[in-house]
Amino acid sequence: MKTTSRPFTLIELMIVAIIVAILAAVAVSLMRGNTTRAMATEAEAAMGMIRTALRANYAETSKYDTLPGGTALANDCSNLPGVKFGLSTDPKDGDLDGRYWKERDFTLTTSPSTYTIQAKGNGADVPTTVIITLDDAGVFKRSGL
Repeated sequence: MKTTSRPFTLIELMIVAIIVAILAAVAVSLMRGNTTRAMATEAEAAMGMIRTALRANYAETSKYDTLPGGTALANDCSNLPGVKFGLSTDPKDGDLDGRYWKERDFTLTTSPSTYTIQAKGNGADVPTTVIITLDDAGVFKRSGL
């Protein structure tokens, strides 16, 4: 008995194309979520490093806003002991430079007994609406993600 194979119809091919398009749309939205989480995680890791350096400084001086030599702590973390700040010759040289966030995106607000670290999107790698903060109580706040 001889069997013949028949080709796919146009309708069958269109249905397969639609299914593939739906799967691609789902995959793209899932990847965007991963990128958003990666942005937030990178910022929080850098902020944790700043927090550790601030706590070490506090242990030595009993103040968050003053360095051991008596000088004021810079609000861009550039003179914070324990955090390597990038050199102007190599902008990816610093501890705070990552894939999404650069050291210029982090600001520090201190008083003798409190601090707040903020990461604000730079518009190039992270939208300017994204702001992540960490306070002295250890609470992270995210907005714009």
